[in-house]
Amino acid sequence: MQCSELKYSDIRSKDVIDSKGQKVGEVKDWIFGCGENRLNLKYILLGGGRIEEFLESIHARPDIDPVVRPEDVDSISDKVYLKVDSESLKKTLDPGILNEDDFTFSKLSDIKVVDSDGLKVGFVIDIWFDNENVMWLVLGGGFIEEFLERIKAQPDIDLLVPPHFIEEITKDEIRLSMSKFQLQSTCEDEYKKLQRQAQGAKPHDDARYAQLRVGTSPGRGFI
Repeated sequence: MQCSELKYSDIRSKDVIDSKGQKVGEVKDWIFGCGENRLNLKYILLGGGRIEEFLESIHARPDIDPVVRPEDVDSISDKVYLKVDSESLKKTLDPGILNEDDFTFSKLSDIKVVDSDGLKVGFVIDIWFDNENVMWLVLGGGFIEEFLERIKAQPDIDLLVPPHFIEEITKDEIRLSMSKFQLQSTCEDEYKKLQRQAQGAKPHDDARYAQLRVGTSPGRGFI
């Protein structure tokens, strides 16, 4: 599945169309595996619209939402197009789909993110894919909001954290390998870089325009 320069929030709620051109549902959530303290997208969880979700919430019908493997996604544009038909999709009730250590994005967003000293940084508010299709965490709240307020920055700037700066993932917290001091220093450097770019170029719609990156790809060090 190619999601370059897209966020989870860009894909959520999009209609999902199978290989026969039929609507299967819409993107409801993502299911992540967690191996070696790295998030791996296992499935896209589909919902069937408001009426179906209401019936499930009042237990008028079992929760049998279908799931899509990332490799079964053909393309993503105005909709999510699949390579397979709806009959081949597994359901959430099927054995082996949801493991005990799996996370949905809804659950992931409730887990606090802390620095290397255990100090709270914020929460995951989104997932972003870079141009190499690598997933980065988008953080907000806590330290992030305080930092943006202190430098009088625009409120919708994102702080991006690459997977190799994640030290540990548990059900209670996501621990980064950087201290709060290192985060603040790199954020300040990145914000100054954004200011220089804004002064030297016309505003544009590039997805990277208002993003503070904690780091680059593995092996390249800090920005």
